[in-house]
Amino acid sequence: MRAIRIKGEPGAASNCYHVMSRIIEGRFVLEGPVKEKFRELLEIQCGFAGVELITFCLMANHIHLLIEVPNAEEHRAAVDDAELLRRLALVTTSEEQLIGVRQMLARLKEQCPEKGYPEYRQRFLNRMADVSMFMKELKQRFTQWYNKQVQRKGPLWEDRFKSVLLENDETVLLTMAAYIDLNPVRAGIVEDPKDYRWSGYGEAVAGNRARRRGLMRVLGVEHGSPQQWRTCQAQYRLYLYGFGEAEAEAVEPEEGDKRRAGIQPNSVEKVARQGGQLSLAQVVRVRVRYFSEGLALGSEAFIEEVFARHREGMRVKRARGARPVKAAGMEKWRGLVDLRAI
Repeated sequence: MRAIRIKGEPGAASNCYHVMSRIIEGRFVLEGPVKEKFRELLEIQCGFAGVELITFCLMANHIHLLIEVPNAEEHRAAVDDAELLRRLALVTTSEEQLIGVRQMLARLKEQCPEKGYPEYRQRFLNRMADVSMFMKELKQRFTQWYNKQVQRKGPLWEDRFKSVLLENDETVLLTMAAYIDLNPVRAGIVEDPKDYRWSGYGEAVAGNRARRRGLMRVLGVEHGSPQQWRTCQAQYRLYLYGFGEAEAEAVEPEEGDKRRAGIQPNSVEKVARQGGQLSLAQVVRVRVRYFSEGLALGSEAFIEEVFARHREGMRVKRARGARPVKAAGMEKWRGLVDLRAI
C-alpha cells in the first residue's frame, strides 16, 4: 500500500520538511558537473515554487533538502500576473511559450475575467507552495536533462521521495540541519563538513548569502546581518561537531549500509578551543531512522495535531499519535511512528 504523505497544517504561515530521494538502483549519478546541474535546477525550482531552501546535501546517489514551504493560499494570492510571468520565465526554455502565456492572460482577463482568467492562472499557481509539486517538478526536470545528456530513457529516481514534517521550532530545525550537513562526514568523504561544497554549510562558509541566511534561520536569527554571520557560524560549527561526535558514538547504520563515520572527540575539542559556546552543541545520540522515516518530528502537541489531521489516512486504531523518540538527549521530542531499535 502506498505510504501516506504527511503534510503540514494548511492554515500555518509555513511548514518545514526534510525531504530525501534516491537515484534508482543506488547508481552514482550525481557526480561532478551533474551535481552542478542539479544544484542549478534546485535553485530555479525554489524560485519558481516560492520554497525556501534552508540547507541541503547532494550525495552521489541521493539528496537531502531542508525546505520551508509557505502557506499556499496566502502565497498564491500574492502572485500577480507580472510575478507569475517572471517565475514562469525561470522554468520555461521556450520564449514563444512564454509569449503565448502572456497573451492568453491578457486576452482572458479582458474577455473572461470571472471564470476563464482565474482558472487559467490557477493552473500555474497550483504548482507553487506545495512540497509534492516542488519535488515532482524538480526530479522531472533533472531526469529529462540527464536522460538527454546520456541518451537514456526511463525513470531515474527510486519510488516517491520521503519526507518528514518538522515542527517550526529552533531546536528541531537546528538538529535536522546538522544531520543533513554531516552526511559527507558520515560517508567518509570529508573529515570537516565545511570542505564539502555541495551542502548548505559548505556553501555558507564559501560565502553564499542565501545559505548563510538559512543557517542563521535555524539558529533563530531572522533577517540576520552579514556581521551576525561570524557569530552564527561559530555557534553552528560547534553544534555540528557536537552532533557529529554523538553520531560517531551512537548512530545506527541504515539498512544495507556499513557503519557510518562521525566526528572524533579530538576534532570536537579542537573546534571548541577555537571559540563558540559549547552549550549549543548538545550531545544528541539519535538513530538515523528518526530523521528519514519518522514522518513528523516535534513536540507532543505538534505531533498530536498532525495525527488528528492524518489519522484516517494512516488507518490506525490508537487514540494518541505521539510516540516517544527513543534516543538520549531527545526525551522531549515525539514522532508520529514508533521506530523500534535495530
